[in-house]
Amino acid sequence: MQHRILPQPKSLRFTAGAPVPGPAVPTVVFDASLPAEGYAISVTPSGITIRHSTPQGLFYARQTLSMLQSADGSFPCAEIEDAPRFAYRAFMLDSARHMQTPDEIKRYIDVAARYKMNVFHWHLSDDQGYRVESERFPLLNEIGSFRREHGFGSVNRSRYGGYYKKDEIRAIVSYCAERYIRVIPEIDMPGHTKAILASYPSLSCRETPVQPETRAGVFRDILCAGKDETVAFCCDLLDEVCDLFPDEWVHIGGDEAPKQRWQACDRCKDRMAKAHLDSFEALQGDFMNRIAAHLREKGKRAVAWNESLKSGCLDSDVIVADWMDRDKLCPARANAGGAIIAEDFFHYYLDYPYAMTPVKKVYTFDPLPEGLTDFGKAHIIGVETPLWTEFIEDFEKLCTMAFPRLLAVAERGWTPEEGCDYADFVRRAEAQRPSLAASGIAMDPQRDWDPRGPDRLKKLLAHYKKTLTKEMLFSFLQKEDD
Repeated sequence: MQHRILPQPKSLRFTAGAPVPGPAVPTVVFDASLPAEGYAISVTPSGITIRHSTPQGLFYARQTLSMLQSADGSFPCAEIEDAPRFAYRAFMLDSARHMQTPDEIKRYIDVAARYKMNVFHWHLSDDQGYRVESERFPLLNEIGSFRREHGFGSVNRSRYGGYYKKDEIRAIVSYCAERYIRVIPEIDMPGHTKAILASYPSLSCRETPVQPETRAGVFRDILCAGKDETVAFCCDLLDEVCDLFPDEWVHIGGDEAPKQRWQACDRCKDRMAKAHLDSFEALQGDFMNRIAAHLREKGKRAVAWNESLKSGCLDSDVIVADWMDRDKLCPARANAGGAIIAEDFFHYYLDYPYAMTPVKKVYTFDPLPEGLTDFGKAHIIGVETPLWTEFIEDFEKLCTMAFPRLLAVAERGWTPEEGCDYADFVRRAEAQRPSLAASGIAMDPQRDWDPRGPDRLKKLLAHYKKTLTKEMLFSFLQKEDD
């Protein structure tokens, strides 16, 4: 018997017997033997029973039960036992480049929760804008939250910006908690900080005025790692952010930080000599460790992008987000006991066109990198699917880029490898379209999910025109399992 449950349960067996007419109120039973997020559902002619050991397990059981329900409202007889493959199943939303309204974010959260994702990584600061209300550093909102143009190739040249009020942030955090979703804020540093430097130029090496960026890219002006006052500012800023986000993890960035300004900075060189650092990459590691140590004193744990591993000295308790590990440092980190999040650029990034990242490519990707020992495999703590918004200005486009690819990552994060079948996923993902539409989510048309051959290259070139980068072309040329 076919079903539309997504993610695919660990074990599902349809049994004989008359369906249970709906609506039906299940009997709920606490069962301490079940895993923390696991559950069991039994549907027999006499009724429905849910067993669980935690509120999360009960919540996920109800999501599954709603998808088990037939079109006529009845529930077929079945036995389901389920638990996630990974404890960490995240979606990331970039609100720094283009903002989403609180209501739009809540819609996105609703759908992610329905498919058993449990972490919202919220990217709130970048070169193009700072998006958190700040009472301690008001210039972050007066200057850093607004850029002079809408930018990013848009025909809209008007001033663009804004920020989320503290009450709006608290409401979203509370909304997530009701759906058993953690919220991890990201304040990127030491790179991707031109919005911060526009507000407080003294935090840079050159101390010259800059403006929040109107373009996508990687920029040379970054925080000065040689100034104690820069570190103090970052710690104070994170204190203010932590007051809004109760989760014990805080993402502090660490990606794409060019070192040219540091190389010409006497303060940075002095810090290297004082800390006995032998490279500017090690200086970044020293900077990240100082921030991580401050968070540790607050009972928090830092998360950083994988570039921070190039320092060779990143503290062992910093969680590493593996997005583009060209140097293959993440497997070694995991093999040594470090926590790694799998969020590969070539497979899990949702802001690239389907011609570059087809749904099948997303779904068939194995999040466990090569070179892992059995011990190391246990330290790949989960998966994450980022969605960056340089070129995504409205919520409808955001949704068509995310869906169904977010569903593919949700299933690979929950369902064991042996339970994953792409053809069946396509059928079940398409079956989600009515419920997604009812939630205000526009899913991409199925005909566009997996472009092939010349049509795929044609669509890719049409999408990017003259902006095709080496990374995009490399991703396109990667061998596909068609």
